[in-house]
Amino acid sequence: MKSGGCSGFFCRFSRHITVVLERLVSQRRTVCLRPISRARQRARGYYAGPVGPYLDPFTDWLVKRGYCKDAIRHLLLGAVGFANWMQVAGGDLTSLHEGVWNTFCDHLAKQGRLHGTKGQHSIYWRGAKQFTEFLRAQQGIVATKAALAPPELVAAFEHWMQIHRGVKPSTLITYRQHVMDLLSSLDPQPEQFNATKLHGFILTYAKRNGRAVAQTRVKAARMFLRFLIATERCQPGLDAAIPTIAEWRLASLPRYLPPADVERVLEACNGARPIDIRDKAILLLLARLGLRASDVASLKFDDIDWLHGTFTVIGKSRHEAKLPLPQDVGDAILNYLRQARPSVNDVYVFITAVAPWEPITRNVVKHVATRAIRRAGVEALSFGSHIFRHSAATGLLRQGASLQVIGEVLRHRSIDTTALYAKVDIGLLQQVIRPWPGATSC
Repeated sequence: MKSGGCSGFFCRFSRHITVVLERLVSQRRTVCLRPISRARQRARGYYAGPVGPYLDPFTDWLVKRGYCKDAIRHLLLGAVGFANWMQVAGGDLTSLHEGVWNTFCDHLAKQGRLHGTKGQHSIYWRGAKQFTEFLRAQQGIVATKAALAPPELVAAFEHWMQIHRGVKPSTLITYRQHVMDLLSSLDPQPEQFNATKLHGFILTYAKRNGRAVAQTRVKAARMFLRFLIATERCQPGLDAAIPTIAEWRLASLPRYLPPADVERVLEACNGARPIDIRDKAILLLLARLGLRASDVASLKFDDIDWLHGTFTVIGKSRHEAKLPLPQDVGDAILNYLRQARPSVNDVYVFITAVAPWEPITRNVVKHVATRAIRRAGVEALSFGSHIFRHSAATGLLRQGASLQVIGEVLRHRSIDTTALYAKVDIGLLQQVIRPWPGATSC
């Protein structure tokens, strides 16, 4: 009985296993007979196409730059489109010739895929742009040159300005269009320049534009002519033909925020999101130390001396200065590094909050300041980061700091630049002002 019972048990167990295996085999056959999903079909097509060898490393590169899965899926459309277009055009992804990017943009424009419905660049353009940047980062691959690459003479001017004048690349980018306009309006050959043409070039522009941009054109043209003279490309003395835009010295008042409004702006930026934590550190650097937007954007880890509570700033003309790091500013930077900064191996402190993860620019700093002022509901005479620089200077003046001390904090090269802030203490001015003859004092 005992033996028979065991035999019956094993028979029932064997039949059970047989049924389960038959069910699994049936399910496997059913799964194998199902049609392949569109996503898998698309992926197989990608790997079989010209973008196939680059697909995995390109995807990993996008992940490291902070793109999420959905964004990568959209960007791949542009990368595949660019690779397929290159194959049809007979091009080679390992050697992108100059001008291929502009030709591809023309191709997208003809297909109606260059811009989106709101005028922004389409995902096809953005995906192809990221793909060409990825190719540029790979060894042995020559990428396209910038669409607005400067001519040889302008590139030589910018190199000369960096070497001999210590001018920052951001300033050279501002000068570039003015210099290119000068060459296109007068003559591409500097030997043909004369005082009359140069004088008319500046005055014509000044009549149609504001004083600030006209002064920028004057600076760019004058420095370009000095470069031409130094390299013996034009007649000496032509830089004196550039007229000066008239402006009364110290005629205006600095635009600043009262201390209470500055604190309101800082208090309005206490969110817990990573972008809020980053923006708080940026605003404190602007408000407490009066840094320029470019100073904040170019801040590196090596510039900060945590042990001594100082940091180094390299300003205009490579002028280096060491400034104290206040406690609240240092705490805000540390909080950003610990909780909000993306995991990017980069020497710069501040990184963009959304993909692609890369160092911020001075325009990002200006946008952060403008957004913070509007969010706080503060009525300001101007928006942007520079109003915090003026506010820091006027705050020091009200605390009794001398113009020399203020100039050292703001890193002014001349005391005349700092003298502008001497006019903001209205109470002191009312005490020293003299009444008009025959009238009572105000």
